Amino acid sequence: MDGYSQKVGARLRSLRKQRGLTLQQVEVLSNKRLKGSLLAAYERGDRNISITRLHQIATLYSVPVNQLLPEEIEGMGEPALPPKLAIDLGQLQGLPERQGSIISRHVARLQQQRQDFNTPVVTFRSDDLEQLAAAYKTTPEMLRRSLHEWGVFRTGQPPTERPEVERQPPAESE
Repeated sequence: MDGYSQKVGARLRSLRKQRGLTLQQVEVLSNKRLKGSLLAAYERGDRNISITRLHQIATLYSVPVNQLLPEEIEGMGEPALPPKLAIDLGQLQGLPERQGSIISRHVARLQQQRQDFNTPVVTFRSDDLEQLAAAYKTTPEMLRRSLHEWGVFRTGQPPTERPEVERQPPAESE
């Protein structure tokens, strides 16, 4: 099959694994409307997926359909990853063990290498993201999406100041 089908398949596999589901569990959850062998063929990129089937899977995984599709503009190739991504250590600590254990070990190793222990963020360079993606058995782009979904990125801009709102004391009832 073509490279696009393989990218869609990699995304399907990544989302299934993020949810801790086996192919058989997906089959059961879908009331056997989605056979495990069929999903495996989609995940390998061996079969093209229909819009209807894509919608069924998105519904099952509780994600919008567009999250199942790779971010590629025809003829443009893969979008460039930003050179650095800031991981918020506070948000990282809130991840479930299954999601956070690999990234936490990677962050600890980076902190040790860089002797950087007193900051609320760790910056991932593109090679760090590639190494971490290999540990998660996915692509850097899929991992970037997952990290975004998990809410561990620190935005590049400082939080906007909220204006102080003068609060009125509650009116006393008579």
